[in-house]
Order: sequence, then C-alpha cells, then structure tokens
Amino acid sequence: MLNLHNFKIPKLKEENCNRDSIRKEYMRQEGQIAVKNLIKNNFAAYYCDSIEEARKLVLSLIPDNGMIGCGDSHTVFSLELDEELEKKNCVAIPHTCAVNNYALEHNCPGYKIIGNKEEMREILMQYLVANVFMLGANAITMDGQIINIDGAGNRIAGSLYGSDRIIVIAGANKLVKDLNAGLDRIRYVAAQMNNIKYGNDLACNVSGTCKDCRSDQRNCNITSIIHKKPVDSDFHVIIIGEELGF
Repeated sequence: MLNLHNFKIPKLKEENCNRDSIRKEYMRQEGQIAVKNLIKNNFAAYYCDSIEEARKLVLSLIPDNGMIGCGDSHTVFSLELDEELEKKNCVAIPHTCAVNNYALEHNCPGYKIIGNKEEMREILMQYLVANVFMLGANAITMDGQIINIDGAGNRIAGSLYGSDRIIVIAGANKLVKDLNAGLDRIRYVAAQMNNIKYGNDLACNVSGTCKDCRSDQRNCNITSIIHKKPVDSDFHVIIIGEELGF
C-alpha cells in the first residue's frame, strides 16, 4: 500500500509563486503579442510596463504649444498629465460628457457640466481639430483591432478623423481574444461600471445581462471597430501592463 506519509508538499521558489509577478509577466506577454499585431495592422504601437513609462512616452508624442483633446478615459486620467501639459504650453480642451439632456437636467454625478448644451457642443467640436486627441479603449483584440462604444459619440468621433495625431491608451486588462469577446467585455463589464460611475440605474446592472434597453441614460449607442490604421492618419496605440480604467 502506498504510504502517503512519505510525500511532502513541494516548496516553490518565491519568484514562481508570487501572484503579482506572474500576473505582471502574463500581461507583458499578452501586451507584446497585441502590439505586434497592431503594428501588422499599420498602427504605431508600444508596450509599457508601467504608468510612469507610459507617461513619458505619451508626453514625447505631444508637441509643445499644442491643442490637446481627451475623451472620457480613466486610463488617460491615471497618467496625470495636466501639470506636464502646462509646462509644454499646451491647451487642453475641457473634458465633458454632459452632452445629453438627461445629464443637463439632472446634473448627474460623474459629468462635468460646463455651460449650456450649445457651449458644450462647441467645446466637443474642438476634438475634431486638435493637434492630439487621446482616449482609452473599451477593448483591444489580440489580433490588433480597437473597439469603443459611446453614448453620444464625441469620443468616437475624435478617434476617427480630424486631429493631427490620435493616441489610444489602454491597460492590459482591456485585451480580449476577438471581436465577440470585446463586445461581451463592453456589455458585461465596461458599460455596467460606467453606469455606476454616472449614477445610471439600468437593466444591465440589475440583471447582470445586457437587455439592449431603450433608456436615454444608456452609454452604448454607437460602436466603432478600427480594424486597421485609418488612411493618412497618425495613429498610436499604447498598452500598459497594469489594470487600468473600465
């Protein structure tokens, strides 16, 4: 009979059982694969291990004295660029999401209310002529496609045409297997977390399942999938080896 008392649980080397280091290496491997495929799709793409490394890279891509637009992105906000942009004498277009009547009428949390709807529209139109437009990604597929969903469309509009340079910045947690997985991530993770951010009480948060609701609060009205770098665009994608944004 086998004597189990002769067996001992093996000890692992510390570097082999540290979950954080394993997670970090996993994100690095996934991120570098995605970057390779983004480059195949004609994007300028980069992998950064940390927020600090990404901040330096982003600032190197922003010209002095430029006009800078920024879509609603906690990933971009985490880079804390305001002070450095001031040093570069850049003008940052005020970030605002309050472009729907519901937000204006109810002063929703999570929205930065600037003036009235006409004034905010004028601000958002400046996204299309900025020297640089920065935004996050709701999902990036491993074969190098970028997926975003918007409520009003100002962020997607800024990401497609008009600005001299476009920079997409995403944590490695946004990487997904394919387009279907990316859309699922948006429906069941990103949209629901944004609803919490903006104080929206929608069916997906109650049921955990997208009901394709008709609420005027929904933030998933417009979908963009950028398969390849748009013609004549200066398009950069930065993947950071950290869990960032929604």
